[in-house]
Amino acid sequence: MCSSASVASDVQSSRQLRRRSADVGGLHLACTSSNGQGAGWVGDDDELQTLFAESLGDLYTETLKTVNEHHSEYIPTDLESSTRTSLIDSLAQWHFEPHRLPEEHLLACTSLLFEALLRIAGMQEATGLNMTQITPFIFHLRQIYRLENSYHNFMHALDVLQATYSFLESAHMVPPVTILHDPSEMWTPPPNPRIIGCLGLREIFVLYVAAIGHDVGHPGFTNLFMKNAQTPLSVVFDGKSALEHMHCQLLLRVMRQHGLGVLLDHPTDGARIRRLLWETVMATDMSVHAEFMKNFSVLVASRDATRARRQTLVCQAIMKCADISNPSRPYTVSQHWASALMTEWTSQAHLERYLDLPTTVQTAESPLAEASSQIFFISTFAMPLVSLMVEAIPEMEPYRTQCAANLHTWKTRQEKLRNEPSREPVSPTSSPRQPDEFLTAFPLTLPHSHRTPTLEDMMVWTPITADSSDSSDPGSPCSSLFTLTTEASTSVSVTSAEREGNAEIRAAGRAGMRKQRSVYSLNRNSWGAPERKVPLFVTPPPSSAPPAPVVVTSPGVKVGRHAARTTGSET
Repeated sequence: MCSSASVASDVQSSRQLRRRSADVGGLHLACTSSNGQGAGWVGDDDELQTLFAESLGDLYTETLKTVNEHHSEYIPTDLESSTRTSLIDSLAQWHFEPHRLPEEHLLACTSLLFEALLRIAGMQEATGLNMTQITPFIFHLRQIYRLENSYHNFMHALDVLQATYSFLESAHMVPPVTILHDPSEMWTPPPNPRIIGCLGLREIFVLYVAAIGHDVGHPGFTNLFMKNAQTPLSVVFDGKSALEHMHCQLLLRVMRQHGLGVLLDHPTDGARIRRLLWETVMATDMSVHAEFMKNFSVLVASRDATRARRQTLVCQAIMKCADISNPSRPYTVSQHWASALMTEWTSQAHLERYLDLPTTVQTAESPLAEASSQIFFISTFAMPLVSLMVEAIPEMEPYRTQCAANLHTWKTRQEKLRNEPSREPVSPTSSPRQPDEFLTAFPLTLPHSHRTPTLEDMMVWTPITADSSDSSDPGSPCSSLFTLTTEASTSVSVTSAEREGNAEIRAAGRAGMRKQRSVYSLNRNSWGAPERKVPLFVTPPPSSAPPAPVVVTSPGVKVGRHAARTTGSET
């Protein structure tokens, strides 16, 4: 008769065997590269394939590095009373031009908009936040936005936030920013029977956060460029909204560093708030514009949706309308942003030619090209969107009127340039950037051929097999040796602990390749496992056998006996 201890031991061993089989198979399928059939992170042949797992680890590491490297203590500065008054009045105008403000006033304007938001009765209680947390958060975001970009920079972020405020203020959802002229006045929102009335205090706050952080870390080129260049970030996200995923990851981490996690982790509302923030930022990818327009049109026509669905679509609508609000600004303001975008696209075109990639953006070749580009964008995207918004929020009619007037002006300009060709080039807001100037971008947005070479890039690492190693446990990924071969064909032996980069992932990958057959034989139902006959009983390993090692890589990635699990996006 078996003792209870023996039975418990057998059960535990059985559980461990099943878990290992499921985990390894799960990783194998999760990192698949062949129709979901298990040709995954370590490959199904003799070739080691850990690129996907390594890229996930790199994404985690580089995100943390970017957030931490651009984090310095915020030292508040007092604005003179006259300056504060002037900035408040400028924020109240649709003719707002952040590109004309000195650097120190950009942060001040952003803070003023959030300060006015907190004048809504109950907003501080609903969010659990105050300006002592919000202002350092804004300052941190500004550090991560790239100054080198002529368009996707912190000025654009502030422009989008001010547009978001303007739309909400027009619909009587937030107080006018001029409320700040009175140091003690509070504001209570009136009832709103329209679609936008579904937004509560937390949803409005999330919308402000999404507006100021929606492009944080933007490298200055498009998702399509990254897809064509096969950049690591685009590979990780399969060429789908790669930049927007990065913006969300950076934004969430910066929020948590400054106490805004209290909103994300609210005991009853946290999960919904995180998803709302995520989906609002993701909607700024213009590749999903057609799908959004279809979904929002259905909502405007029928309003037949759950409250959460209405909130998501309304937040996305306001965010998208603010993100492409430039054509709805007064013409001179609109023209500045058009020129800034053309300059950024010209920089991307230079990089595409440098890398022998197809040119995917319109360049600032002439005033006629600029006018034609604006006519296409306004007619295809901006005008239909703002017109649909007017159906949902009639108070937004002035923005549609301005957009229509700008479209007419651009068409008139185009016709004039066609009839009287001018040789004068477009006056850019700044000089186009050269390829080497992109090296300061988020590393995973750059193609491998354009990233700064590191020692890792110039070395080939090959594990020393058990036959040639004196290691006490040559089969262990933790203790195996690696042979480093440089371009000069010189070799040295180092332990895996001395190797930088993704040594643990690659080592576990090699161990996984050796174990695949045995794992599949233990459990024919393992994910991605080929069909094969297995013995009815499996002899357990001797009790004296050392346990399989566990290799820990970046937080959120664990490989070895329990296969890798990656920390997913916060949704």
